[in-house]
Amino acid sequence: MIVAMIVAMLTGCATSAEKLERQAREAAFVEEALQNRHYTIDINMMHPLRGRAVNVTSNYSVEVRGDTLVSYLPYFGRAYQVPYGGGKGLNFIAPITGYQSETVHKGRTRVMLTSENEEDSYLYVLEIMSNGNSSVEVQSRQRDRIYYTGQMNLWP
Repeated sequence: MIVAMIVAMLTGCATSAEKLERQAREAAFVEEALQNRHYTIDINMMHPLRGRAVNVTSNYSVEVRGDTLVSYLPYFGRAYQVPYGGGKGLNFIAPITGYQSETVHKGRTRVMLTSENEEDSYLYVLEIMSNGNSSVEVQSRQRDRIYYTGQMNLWP
């Protein structure tokens, strides 16, 4: 009985140590990706301004590649002035015209980036936790604001 308790305690300690080590590796990867401005956030939930949250089942993502934004996002909401047929929506590759990153709290970074294409100009506000959990808010002049949640792709 005592041996079983000791084994359980040692297993618990090893598991805690492994968990702390994994968390440290994740945090280091997230920090390096943010510093290099090269990362992808995979989207799993969409929160339109009007309506209910929707699970996202396809491979939607936001990718920052240095000075380029790759936006592949679904959009539900009101569009005020868009090209006939709906235009590109939030599916485009465009240069980043402004990039600002700040640590909001320990373990949470806010990235604000601006970009534009021939249809609209955009502000992307990314909130990225040290474990990779992320949120993406997209604001544009021609469409309602929309919010996404997802996970930073931690292992390239």
